[in-house]
Parts: sequence; C-alpha cells; structure tokens
Amino acid sequence: MTLGEHLEELRSRSIRAFASIGISAVICYIFINTIMGFLTTPVFAVYRRHNLDPQMVSLAPAEAFLTDLKVAILTGMILASPYAISQLWGFVAAGLYPNERRWVRRFAPASIALFFTGVTFLLLIVSPLLLDFLLTYRNSLPNIDLTSRFILPARELTQPGPDIDLWERTAPFPILARDPVEPPEAQPWVSLRDREIRIRLGDEHFTVAHLRRVTGGNILQPVMRISEYIIFIIHLSIAFGIGFQVPVVVTFLAAAGIAEARDMAKFRRHILFGMACGASFITPPDVTSLVMLLGPMAGLFEIGLAIARIIERKRAKAERAE
Repeated sequence: MTLGEHLEELRSRSIRAFASIGISAVICYIFINTIMGFLTTPVFAVYRRHNLDPQMVSLAPAEAFLTDLKVAILTGMILASPYAISQLWGFVAAGLYPNERRWVRRFAPASIALFFTGVTFLLLIVSPLLLDFLLTYRNSLPNIDLTSRFILPARELTQPGPDIDLWERTAPFPILARDPVEPPEAQPWVSLRDREIRIRLGDEHFTVAHLRRVTGGNILQPVMRISEYIIFIIHLSIAFGIGFQVPVVVTFLAAAGIAEARDMAKFRRHILFGMACGASFITPPDVTSLVMLLGPMAGLFEIGLAIARIIERKRAKAERAE
C-alpha cells in the first residue's frame, strides 16, 4: 500500500471508531436515567442504612445537564471500546509480523473481558463498602458547651412543663415496613424501609421528616455534589478496569519469553511495590481506594503466575517432543 492508501485506511477506520462512540453515547443518553440510577444507588443505600438524608446537590444551573452528558459520553466510550479498538487494530496489524498479530489476537479478548470485570467488581462490590466507610467515618462531633461554661452564667432558658396530657392525646404514627397502597389523606405514617415520616396529599406522597438516630452530639451530615461523585465513581471504574489487566500482562511476558514465571515469583515483593505505586497514580487520592484496588491486583498477579507456569510447561513439553 502506498502512503496515501495508508492514510485513507487510517481515516476510514478512525471515522468508524468515532462514529461507534457517538452512536453509543446517544444510546446511553437515551437511557441516562437508568445509568445514573445504577451509579448513584450505592451512595443512597449507604445514606438510608445509616439514617442520613438521602440527597445529592447540584451547585450550578447547568451541572445536572452537563453531568448527564459526561456520563453518556464516558459510558458510550466504554461500551464502544471493543469495536473502536478493533478498527484501530485493523490498521496497526498490517505493519506487524504474523507472530505479533497472533499474540495480540490471543490476549486482546481477555484484556477487554478483564476490563469490564474490573468495572463490574468496583460498581457491585467495592463501591458500597468504600462509600460506607468514607461517608460514615465521622457522622457526629462532640457537643462542648463552652459558652455557658466560660462566657455566660449557666441558667435554665426554658422551664420544663407537664406534657403527659399531650402525650396521651396524640395518636402515634403507624409504623409500616413499606408505603401503603392507598393511605388515608393527611394521615402521616413511618416508613421503616426509607426511615422517613410520610404523608399523602391528593395523589402525591411527601416526606415530612427523615428519621435520624439520636447521638447526643452535633451532626456531621455528608452531602455529596452530583458531578464530583460521578467523576469519583467513573475514575475508580477506569482504575479497576486497568488494574484487572495484571494477569494479561504477566501471562504475556511469560508466553512471549520476556520473563519467566520463576523470576517474577522471585521478585514478587518488588513487583507488588511497583503495582502499589501504579495504583496510587490511577486511583483517587485516598488510601482506602488504593488498598481496595491493590488487594485484587495481588490476587490477579498470583493467578497470572499460575497461568504462566502452565504455558511454560506446555512449551517445554512441545520442545522436548520436537
């Protein structure tokens, strides 16, 4: 092929790759409510589990719209990545030797599968545990009354009055495991599932108050910004997708004869230290994310070593047979 033909091939394949990303982004935007619900379910579950107000905030007029666009584009890129990479690979393969093309064809599907496995592992297993720790690390602050002790004389601001009659005349709220199908209008009830006091007015249900555990201290309420949370969770998803490539790398090094499984096992501590350094660059700047990614990477490294030993034994057996 001439230089012009190579450039034309690159142009046509690039157009197909970007077109696939655009089509996937449009499809993802059509289903953006489902995608956003899936991404935000872990944080709202943590809020409700710990009696916190289940809400996120939007601090700019266009923040919600721009966040939806970012999520649609990023998820579209992830979903279209196999086809887009195959198009670019079709252009690069022409300049490779047959044995090099064979190695890439063998390991590319496993790499893609491990990337999506890492993303799924983060969203379904790691993110609920990580958010549960980060959002509830501190939910109250001690109440130290320095004003009455050092500035103002201690005195009773209000006098307690008899309230037993009021208590007896007030009917308690019904406590229900889930919302009733047709609750009576203007009759509040307590929803145990969502930890809220609700009321029906007309055809709509309203939240009167959110139940919060009495701690005796000042409350530290975590309120997350929608755009920052989405960036955080997508950043972690990509990090876990990259981190799950460890067995592919280990197996490729052994299969290509670049490094033996015995040598990689010998320098296991050095390799784990290098993986920890790499994980610190691709994860958000908090220790918990690093630790939760480094654990699976260490396990996948051992799996890659096991597969590398199998490949080396098969190769040695084939060489003896020759």
